[in-house]
Amino acid sequence: MKGVARLSFQNGGLFLPVKTPYEREVVFEYADQYARRHGRVRLEIDRRECLVRLRGEKPETCVICGHRLDGLAYTVGAQTFCRLCARRDLD
Repeated sequence: MKGVARLSFQNGGLFLPVKTPYEREVVFEYADQYARRHGRVRLEIDRRECLVRLRGEKPETCVICGHRLDGLAYTVGAQTFCRLCARRDLD
């Protein structure tokens, strides 16, 4: 669905609009909150999927900027991103 994001998590899910930069920011805020609460969230924006999850014990770095991931990791395919790079990749 164009202009709509889908968040799927344990025992639930949400559909949110993503037509403006503000709406996209809100979607990422929700994804962060639900990932911290449930451990992982599947985020789909315009048919592109991303898994937002708590970072494991093993140190991980973003494949684009090289920064070490803090609490959350964004995985698109086989690549792991920080929040900012994931957002740019999904835009």
